[in-house]
Amino acid sequence: MALADDLGKDIYTLAPNGTASFDYLIKCKEVTGSGTPIKGNPAVLKRAKKKVITNALLLAMIDVAKRNGELECVQSYWNTWHCQTKLISHKNRYYTDYCKNRWCTTCAGIRKAYILNRYYPTISEWPEPHLLTLTLKAVNAKNLALIIEQMKKCFSRIIDRQRKRNQRSNAFLLKCVKSLECNFNASALTYNPHYHLITPDRRTAVFLRQEWIKELKKVNIEVSELGQHIRKVENTEKDLIEVIKYGAKILSDSDPAHKRKRNKGDMTGLQIYAHALHTIYKAFKGTQLFGSVGFTLSEEEKKTVTGFKTVANYDEWIFQPKVMDWVNTDTGQLLTEFEIDPYLEYILKTQIDKKLC
Repeated sequence: MALADDLGKDIYTLAPNGTASFDYLIKCKEVTGSGTPIKGNPAVLKRAKKKVITNALLLAMIDVAKRNGELECVQSYWNTWHCQTKLISHKNRYYTDYCKNRWCTTCAGIRKAYILNRYYPTISEWPEPHLLTLTLKAVNAKNLALIIEQMKKCFSRIIDRQRKRNQRSNAFLLKCVKSLECNFNASALTYNPHYHLITPDRRTAVFLRQEWIKELKKVNIEVSELGQHIRKVENTEKDLIEVIKYGAKILSDSDPAHKRKRNKGDMTGLQIYAHALHTIYKAFKGTQLFGSVGFTLSEEEKKTVTGFKTVANYDEWIFQPKVMDWVNTDTGQLLTEFEIDPYLEYILKTQIDKKLC
């Protein structure tokens, strides 16, 4: 009997004719979910790119965490290193295990797609949705976790207070989707945690902006009225994607003061600040980054595909960092034939900064 591996149990069964000859043994494996299509699916090629980027970032953040003596973080990062390392393919679909950590670019992408599919039908029916950004003065690394905790408390007080007003005097109930994000300024070595929200109308957005400024001033957090932005949603899907970026940008401008609008695929001047990202992910620990206020989705919208099944005559693939692809363990075939962009390779090899930020 074979030992189970990361993807489930290996099961050997005899052929239907009942013979005891080992020539007739069939190797089977138990897999989870419905799998991901392989042929004709551009997402497979993107996952190879994301795996390469994530692995480069992980090695840098592991060095940072080791230097800080944060062994729990080291273990979490190694857990992501093994995310999707082994694949099982069967009938043009592949199956694997996911780490589900927010610093994994693939898992973050899957989560964003899941949130988009769940919330888009509801938000697309809102009468006049607006995109709202709530910010505060940038902070240093030492104060980041504390400020994020204060932000969460301030926002909760706004929601709770308006709910009580509704109960006492029939004031309108707040409704929105919100996400927490944090950017790093490489020039000033500061962090900018902020909320992105989509509200059903402008009235809600204006109210939240006013209450946000009042609430932060009460607890002596510096905030500027000019830093809070409201605009009408012109493209619901695009702006919902903007809201659910999920945490932090991996590639940042080395000079934010001269940040420019980029064409798709343009990576000039980008860099990876591993220490800053490690700081952000630590500050986000235990924090739900995306959520809804004032409404819940129907049970139908919450459906997900789960369950186990057994497959036979499958192929096994192992991700090989040197070739940046999954390699068939029997034939040596490459799964995606991914070829890295030369400038991205340059960034991953030379532009990952692990210095204290």
